[in-house]
Amino acid sequence: MLVSTEANSTAESGPPRHMGPMRLAFAYLRDRLRSPFASSMGIMTVAMAVSLLLQMLTYAIVARSMGPHEFGAFATVAALVAIVGSFSGWGAEQLILRRVGRAREELPQGMATSFVFLALSAPPLVLLSMALVPMVIDSSIAWQIVLFVAISDIALARVNKIAAACYQAVARPGGNARLNIGFATARVLAALLWVIAAPRHDAQSWSGYYLAVSVIAAALSLWRVRQDLEPVEWKIAWHEWRDGFQFSLQTLSMAAFGSTDKPVIALLSNLSTAGLYAAATRIAMAAAIPVRSMLYSAYVKFFQLGAQGPRSSAQLAVRLLPLGIGLGILGAGATALMAPLAPRILGHAYIGTDSALLLLAPVPIFYAVYCLGLDVLVSTGHAALRTLAQITMPPINILLCWLLVPAEGARGAALAALLTHASLAVIAWLMVGWLVRRQAQGSIASAGGAGRPSAG
Repeated sequence: MLVSTEANSTAESGPPRHMGPMRLAFAYLRDRLRSPFASSMGIMTVAMAVSLLLQMLTYAIVARSMGPHEFGAFATVAALVAIVGSFSGWGAEQLILRRVGRAREELPQGMATSFVFLALSAPPLVLLSMALVPMVIDSSIAWQIVLFVAISDIALARVNKIAAACYQAVARPGGNARLNIGFATARVLAALLWVIAAPRHDAQSWSGYYLAVSVIAAALSLWRVRQDLEPVEWKIAWHEWRDGFQFSLQTLSMAAFGSTDKPVIALLSNLSTAGLYAAATRIAMAAAIPVRSMLYSAYVKFFQLGAQGPRSSAQLAVRLLPLGIGLGILGAGATALMAPLAPRILGHAYIGTDSALLLLAPVPIFYAVYCLGLDVLVSTGHAALRTLAQITMPPINILLCWLLVPAEGARGAALAALLTHASLAVIAWLMVGWLVRRQAQGSIASAGGAGRPSAG
């Protein structure tokens, strides 16, 4: 990993000092590319690229077959379910990553705790979705859509995420990749079967196929984990419910940050505008794949260094910042190139996604900046600060949507999202700076106290 231990080993066993500057630079790059961090990042970049490409293919098939109104209805339901489902699993993935990242032998107990927390939290959240979602969005949306999407995303998709986190915690990115690509492939096949076999192509009929394939994929994920990793040891760490609640709040705030705008846009404009914006945001976030793979590869190391305090974790974030920004710039360029092609791929009804995509192009850059800052917060035991930073974003986004969407439609929503992402990047690093300064002041105070002679 890109940490001091690797830097030291590279210095000791690296290329001879008499080599020329170009050869030294090449040798340094070669050593970095051979590191476990680079290997993990490479695997996850490919895996996330394939997975998100498959997700985009699924939504392209579904969106084109439904049209923007029906797709807007489905996307709005999914966005609200994602907010409600933030407490599904009670922070299970983060609990596994933190626990196993610091003590590898505790994976069996960590898996047991996570699956029990999921079993206890998912059913009431599905019922809450059934009660809450129809009150917030268009009453014409069938209750079956809400039920099927809620079961799929709150319970079944979370099974796959917990299983993938088990592989991530033990530094096996290949297992994580297999699960995520398999889940995405299953949904593409379900979408193709839906187009061929379904008598009608609307949100309600697709939600039935969406549920069926989620059941199959979740069962396969459980079977895969049982084959590859240690058997579950049913010792439940009930004391982790407090930290799990903090992690769930963190997930809720991020889900609200990423999903609140879609139902708000539907209320301020219409479901068609929400559908255009939803299609644009999915493409823009797909361009952040390299950034996400970098964050994935470094996440467990953040927890390991975070035990030493904010300064060590922040140093890792600062070292990764140039790489993250560079990957974000690549994503921004890809989004800009994709913009004029989007209406042709999605269909004539999606004219308008091109201008929204151009406005959303810089999002991967801001995503890299604020995620690195937020990872410093959560890895040093300040999950509440991360939650606070994220939870302030939806009100800002809603206010900007209220100002921009009625006049500009999907373009206004995209501009509101861009400004909100930029705001979070600034706030996250202000918080990191405050924590590092506080630790430094505490160290100075401790040193001063130790240097004073005792009264005796």
